[in-house]
Amino acid sequence: MDRAPESALESAETALLRVDSVAHAYGGVQAVRGVSFDVRRGDFVGLIGPNGAGKSTLLDCISGQISNYRGRVFFDGADLSHSPLYRVARRGLVRSYQISRVFDRLTVLSNLMVAPPGQDGERLVGALAGRWRVQETANLEQSTKLLEEFQLEPMAQAYASEASGGQRRLVELSRALLVKPQMLLLDEPFAGVSPANRQRLGDWLLALNRESGLTILMVEHRLEQVERLCSTAIVMANGEQIARDSLSALREDPKVVAAYFGG
Repeated sequence: MDRAPESALESAETALLRVDSVAHAYGGVQAVRGVSFDVRRGDFVGLIGPNGAGKSTLLDCISGQISNYRGRVFFDGADLSHSPLYRVARRGLVRSYQISRVFDRLTVLSNLMVAPPGQDGERLVGALAGRWRVQETANLEQSTKLLEEFQLEPMAQAYASEASGGQRRLVELSRALLVKPQMLLLDEPFAGVSPANRQRLGDWLLALNRESGLTILMVEHRLEQVERLCSTAIVMANGEQIARDSLSALREDPKVVAAYFGG
């Protein structure tokens, strides 16, 4: 991996996440065109734009789902450019997906229990020594608490394949939190979630950000949620970043109105 210039490394250290000139093409289609921005520690930033703007592809590049992009990604002072998904996640940068990804053949509770990294039971020495019992008890308590918060306790012993779309979304997000991330990349977290759970999910994300200091970058089409949760929003159109501001200010920006709000 090439060493970044000193100026780039210094700039990376001023933000938790720094995206520098990231670009990616599928065949002849340029999905992301040289996007650059910073997210400071503790920020809650929205990423909005019309369908096909390149938002999810950009998250794929940042998270390591796609590694053959152009440009650089820095996180918590480290150069994670072109790193694979598992390595990015180990650094504390964790993402969710537009279509929820759960283990259908595991129970809902087991989907959460497999998430915490570095479990002693995964290693022969730890398993034989019995060290896993204390750790598993703590993981079970945390998992059960998350299921209770989202009223998923009745589903705890059901297979994840039996969960509704909204329930699967909540299982996925709960599992992501058990990884103990520094930052979450959320791809349309409110999609398929019932109105009651939508309110609960919003409250939960707001508390994680404001009370626990978790940094969040969220792709979302429900602008009422972006306005409620995010201090600023980045607007993408045709693979490019065209603006960044509060949502109220963006509604008055002619470029944003033309590209996104239908003006």
